[in-house]
Amino acid sequence: MVAKQDGAKSDVSQAQRLTLGIVVLPGFTLSALSLFLDPFRLAADDKDKSRQIRCGWKICTLTGLPVESSSGMTVTPTAPIGALDDCDYIAVVGGVLPHYRPGQSALIDVLKRADRQKKNVIGLCTAAFIVAEAGLLEDRNCCVNWFHKEDFLQLFDGFTADTTSLFHRSGRHFTCAGGLGAASLALSIIQAEISEELARKSASILMFPYELLSSEQPALSFNGVRSPMIRKAIRIFEETLEDPLAMAEVARRLGISTRQMERGFQLGLGKTAFQVREELRVQRAKELLTTSNASLLEVAVASGFTDTRSMNRSFVRQKQNLPRSYRNNR
Repeated sequence: MVAKQDGAKSDVSQAQRLTLGIVVLPGFTLSALSLFLDPFRLAADDKDKSRQIRCGWKICTLTGLPVESSSGMTVTPTAPIGALDDCDYIAVVGGVLPHYRPGQSALIDVLKRADRQKKNVIGLCTAAFIVAEAGLLEDRNCCVNWFHKEDFLQLFDGFTADTTSLFHRSGRHFTCAGGLGAASLALSIIQAEISEELARKSASILMFPYELLSSEQPALSFNGVRSPMIRKAIRIFEETLEDPLAMAEVARRLGISTRQMERGFQLGLGKTAFQVREELRVQRAKELLTTSNASLLEVAVASGFTDTRSMNRSFVRQKQNLPRSYRNNR
């Protein structure tokens, strides 16, 4: 439908209007909401005028009452929940995990209704859990933050937790771990539904690297690494630190040979994959030694070592003080 907002000047004419319905849940994260919405705001009008011309949006809550974010700021809805019927995309913004409650029938009914109406449904942050619970993910693969991976897998047997992508598309629907992923997803939709030029404009104003549209979640460590392969490998190391995989299995998950993986690590970091994983283990052990009362053996096992002797050897190789000294310095 071609539409133009009342009072709009002729500088934006005959624009294709895309409509977004955004449902904010109690405890939602402000970053997920703002990073998703602001790219559309910038694409909707010329310069930074923020008029809802090329696209429009409605903020809803399930009760019609204001909801408080995880940071304590309150958002007031701009439209009733029924207004979602007039929107092309329905985005639900979740937040801190304690606010997620399985079996929210009213919300699941809203999402299933949107699905029947052939609308696109988006789960941002932990709202991705709700999209999975509603049965809308055809491939049973859900994009979640690495921080919530175990929580997700405990709740959804038979699903895959995608902790490497910034967002994931399953049929018409999307899941996104939040953070930078929310902006990346929004820019991707703008690129597909409005124009690449406006997607680039929004990214530029937000100082968001446009190339991140199809990138992966940053690894917890070695964030300066440019190679996507190395970053994905490090993510696997981080996720399996307590129960480490054979390097051949890591390479298989990356879709390359062990030799290719090792060559990539040497070229990118000047270290072997084993050395990088050992650094991560030693880092984890040091954190546990200085922040917990776990025994040395418990620290070793939690960090992926077979025993305290193997942990000691790794500390020596990494030119660190012996583990016991970190405990004594507390």
